[in-house]
Amino acid sequence: MADHLRKQIRAAAVTALTGLTTSEGRVYDSKYYPMQDTDLPGLRVYTNDQAIEQETIVANPLEASILQLEVECCAKANTSADDTLDQMAKEVQIALAGVQTMAGAKHVHIRSMEAERAGEGEKALGVLRLTFEVLFKSAQNAPDVAT
Repeated sequence: MADHLRKQIRAAAVTALTGLTTSEGRVYDSKYYPMQDTDLPGLRVYTNDQAIEQETIVANPLEASILQLEVECCAKANTSADDTLDQMAKEVQIALAGVQTMAGAKHVHIRSMEAERAGEGEKALGVLRLTFEVLFKSAQNAPDVAT
């Protein structure tokens, strides 16, 4: 049995984002990954909420989902952090625009960006969170197969 589509989509995003100019191979598949200096600048990729709408009325209905895919651009909080985060966001947007059908998705588009500062002192991070919506369909009894 294949992994849930959420995991398949997340894995496809990690693959698409690995090797970008600024973050290079520093791409982590977890919102809980503790970013250290050696991980910066880097990306954290994870899935969040998923809205589901039933499209058919049968025994195992077809469901249309909108999944929130989060990509956190993380950089050491210093005077150049904003420029680094903006460059990372640009690279992420371009990379994900090129994989519209990742893991069987129907469409991927950016929904929002939110900036924040995390941590204190020398451990402080600048974080720019990009929220993408990934649209996909699956049968109710097959959440691991995109249709």
